[in-house]
Amino acid sequence: MPLNVTITEDMIKGLSPNDLIWQKAVEIAESDRLLNPGVSADGSWLLADAKGSAKLPYSVSADFVDVNQPALRSTSPERASPDKYSLALLLSYARKPESFGTREPSDELILKREKKVAADERKKFGPAAPKRSSLAKTDKKTAAANDAVEQLDRLLFELVAAGDWYSEPHHEKMERVGKALADAGVPAASYAVRRLMLLEKQKISEDDKNLLGGELLGQLWAISDRVKSFLHNTPIEGEPANVTEYLGAELLGRSPANPVTVNGLSLLELAYERTDDDARQQRAEISSLIDLNTGKIYQSVSHRPFKGVNQIPQQPSYEAPVTVREAILHAGFINSRLEWDKTAEVIGGNVSDALATAYGLAKPLFSEVLEEFKQQLKTPLAPREAVVLLHPALIGKIGEKFTVLEDVDGSRIEAGDMRKDYSNVANLARGTAMLGKDQPAVLVRLFVRMTMNTIAAQPLALITPKVHLRLGL
Repeated sequence: MPLNVTITEDMIKGLSPNDLIWQKAVEIAESDRLLNPGVSADGSWLLADAKGSAKLPYSVSADFVDVNQPALRSTSPERASPDKYSLALLLSYARKPESFGTREPSDELILKREKKVAADERKKFGPAAPKRSSLAKTDKKTAAANDAVEQLDRLLFELVAAGDWYSEPHHEKMERVGKALADAGVPAASYAVRRLMLLEKQKISEDDKNLLGGELLGQLWAISDRVKSFLHNTPIEGEPANVTEYLGAELLGRSPANPVTVNGLSLLELAYERTDDDARQQRAEISSLIDLNTGKIYQSVSHRPFKGVNQIPQQPSYEAPVTVREAILHAGFINSRLEWDKTAEVIGGNVSDALATAYGLAKPLFSEVLEEFKQQLKTPLAPREAVVLLHPALIGKIGEKFTVLEDVDGSRIEAGDMRKDYSNVANLARGTAMLGKDQPAVLVRLFVRMTMNTIAAQPLALITPKVHLRLGL
């Protein structure tokens, strides 16, 4: 990206305080003392490190937010302003712009720019100049979260301007912003930034990378806006209380003020999954359980960090029905999360009776399930997946490529895999062949195929009144 203003040697020389400093600037520009010279993605910064008399290089920058009066800065002890290093930076670019790579300013420099812009506005308009809105910083945690989200906003502007949002040159800043978000207690944003970085390493087409990157950028904008509303204590008009509570927990790790408890649950685990999440640096262990009284699918989840994985208890898997005396019900959507003390559970009971009950609770019509899932998707930061138990009238193939589930009304959902190294769909075909004439209920995970903008179903388990086949790893 070239600088967004043309600079000449005569213009640069006119900025020099005297001839001696100018001569020293020329010597530095002709030497190898300017290190890692770069231009920002938006073309408004020149940046470099400069070897001087100190042990560590000096940081040198030129800020062209005002193209007529660039702000030249240097960490050298030189008293002259601008000093020889700042002038050398400009002169080096004027002579050899092709030697400048891509480099982004530090957060400290960006903050200095913002202060300068605000000061210039006050000079123009006086005390009545518009001021940037700020939060009432009631505590350090809120202040840190606010600062981290502001960093995220600046990062998003830069990534959108650059276009190649998942490329290596942006990684250093993305890493820094992601860490700031994690440290400030904004985990969802930190994970999304990390997923954006990991796109570069995924073995998928450039079109898919752009599609996934665009989806993550949109998610980050939504997270930023919603976190700001939480930090400002600004309610969202028309938002249901359970959605507000869910987002508060997901985005800021907030605990509910008045936890909801449920009593006397009778549950049967239909699927158990372990997945490694590189963005979170955690292993997720998820037990999907059906409420044998209502048919609702709950989830019990454990996130165990890669570092110290053995220090956090594993999410148990239940082969037999489990009765839970009392559990905390976390706010959610189709699949709410349950959490309970192990002393409140009793494992055991007749598996055949539980399977027969679960089988009878499967949904025979896809339309009502799909409508509920589409309603969930209308909330931008709601989960993009949902686990449901369907009772298809038919399971079969269309041609050689597509496997579909069809209900009694003829509505169809395509079965699809969510990973390339293992096929639940192939296991679905094997399982239905094994069951023969028995028509199973199918536990599926609904998800959106972004490339086609369609809803597909990842099969997780097959259920009959007598048989329970798990289809995943």
